Amino acid sequence: MFWVLLLLLAWAFAGTACTRLCLAAVRSAAADARDTTTDGERDLTLYEAAFLSGGPARVADVTMVSMARQRRLLLAHTGWATVVDPRGRDEMERSVIGAIGPEPRPRCSRRRRSSPWRSPSPRRR
Repeated sequence: MFWVLLLLLAWAFAGTACTRLCLAAVRSAAADARDTTTDGERDLTLYEAAFLSGGPARVADVTMVSMARQRRLLLAHTGWATVVDPRGRDEMERSVIGAIGPEPRPRCSRRRRSSPWRSPSPRRR
């Protein structure tokens, strides 16, 4: 019979903890809604975040993966890339399509190195 008292106490504790957690989540969501950017700040685009995290090669990777997820570019496990939809929706996609070309091309790494937005590397002697 003593265990029933402990069970009720555990249920009360769990219920109180869940209620406090839900209230904290609601307060946090309300605070986030109040703190929206109203002073002209803007969030980074996907391409900007990719550039900051890995440079031009990461932008090319993100663009190709984005196009592959939308079924507009086929990426094979062997490294071949094939353009399915030759219309780029933005400047980055048009650059990738221009670098890959209309027919299947091997080795995406070479396409990344020759991407038009890649900054020129200094010459080595």
